[in-house]
Amino acid sequence: MQKKKLRKKREHVYRLHIDAAPNKQQPVSSSRYAKVWAFLWDKIQFVLVSIVVFAVIYVVMNWQALSLIAKHNWDVWRGYKSPLERLVAEKPNEPEKFSVTPALALKQTPVPPLNLEVYPTEMRIIIPRINQNLPVVGVKNENLIARRWEELESDIQKALKNGVIHYPGTALPGDNGNVVITGHSSYYVWDPGRFKDVFALLHDVKMGDRIVVYFNQKKYIYEVNKIKVVLPKDVDVLGPSPTEQLTLITCTPIGTNLKRLIVQAKLVEKS
Repeated sequence: MQKKKLRKKREHVYRLHIDAAPNKQQPVSSSRYAKVWAFLWDKIQFVLVSIVVFAVIYVVMNWQALSLIAKHNWDVWRGYKSPLERLVAEKPNEPEKFSVTPALALKQTPVPPLNLEVYPTEMRIIIPRINQNLPVVGVKNENLIARRWEELESDIQKALKNGVIHYPGTALPGDNGNVVITGHSSYYVWDPGRFKDVFALLHDVKMGDRIVVYFNQKKYIYEVNKIKVVLPKDVDVLGPSPTEQLTLITCTPIGTNLKRLIVQAKLVEKS
């Protein structure tokens, strides 16, 4: 009898265990939605982290150029004007003045006001809009004539450490042709040159701006009449021009070499 009672008691306990209310299962659609959202959120996090990492690397690699742009924009906002503007300012035609000199003043030796401009002996380019006064460095034509393009590119990169480059094979100021000058907008932070971001502000040059080039102790003033962006393969900008023209070239966007920013200007004055 006792064994039967124990057996019944165990069966009763077992039945209570299996008859207990089962756990409520979530609907299939809700579970699937949670999985999809978890997958998407994982991808979104990956994209956001990648953007942040890329932004940090971009700023570090182009810090000098970006800081130069920020400083320039701050100066413009404050109303700062470059002292180089006087080099391209139009001189008003003042009427000649006559005066009667007193007899006592004749004993003195008056010193007339001097308004002299010293021309540099080296070739230089001055862009008042971006407050840049830069040496223009030449590159030998041997590799260009021999069509050794890799050697020519190496020569240009070495020369860019000392200024901006007069592109070999193009006209010089005073010639009836296209004077091409190229420079860095941004370059490697570890590069020893100090001219690796001199054209970072070339994007701020506007139509009608004036640019000065000194060559052979003569002054040439050009006026910007065309601004465009082209692909690296578009080498027509290096071609000859029927009139005296200046072409400035740099890489764009800042920190890349995907495209080329082209600023062209016509000669308006020389002295």
